[in-house]
Amino acid sequence: MHSAFLAAFLGKGPIHHILIGLALIFLVVAVAIWIMEFSGWTISVKGFVRNRVRWDSTNIALVAVCAALYIAGRPLAINFIPGIGGINPSFSIAQTLAVLFGLPGCIGVTFSMPIGDAISGQLTLGSVAGCLSHTYITWLTYKICTGADFKKVRNVVTFYLGGIIIAPVIHAITIPGWLDFIHLVPPAVAWGGVTLSILLNQALLPAIVSPILIPILYPIVKARGLYWKDRLTVLHLEPPPIATSV
Repeated sequence: MHSAFLAAFLGKGPIHHILIGLALIFLVVAVAIWIMEFSGWTISVKGFVRNRVRWDSTNIALVAVCAALYIAGRPLAINFIPGIGGINPSFSIAQTLAVLFGLPGCIGVTFSMPIGDAISGQLTLGSVAGCLSHTYITWLTYKICTGADFKKVRNVVTFYLGGIIIAPVIHAITIPGWLDFIHLVPPAVAWGGVTLSILLNQALLPAIVSPILIPILYPIVKARGLYWKDRLTVLHLEPPPIATSV
């Protein structure tokens, strides 16, 4: 699986050097995002605010479950570029998990990447970029999509804008740019093969799969009190403990 057009358009000329620079910037920003979130802060329309995620047993379990789901399909991958690119069905559920479970879903998917690569025998230097670059597939979807109820047009539009357009484009710049920068593969392979693989797995497939999975899973997740926005609301409204005198 290779695109001569993408290889020529992205892998040569002035735009080639710009894309490598953007890829390195995106990797640094991804590190900053996780430092921010693990410190208890996030970005909203109000600026920097507390992310209000309480790391109780439920959220920790959600991280583990999302990671396990994302890893489970990795051995089924069909690789056209050994250890780097091909068709991987498990990649298509990343945005779904982020929309349903919020930050725990993002963490489970993103940081399962090196584990999944190791299990499937694909652990390479590209796994570093794969892990950090998945920040955009998960975290951007979680931040931009306004909700998991796909009966509302706004939720569908913001999901496709953030999770199917913006996030995969950034992802398709970051990983090939990193592979090209460290000379792990030739530029023509990075931009003509890996880019195509990313757009297939994490843009086209989720665009088809997510509108099927989310409407099915959302009512179940919500009914069990696991939808991330409901959990934030409950935690936010929880009254402080009443002081008792001894």
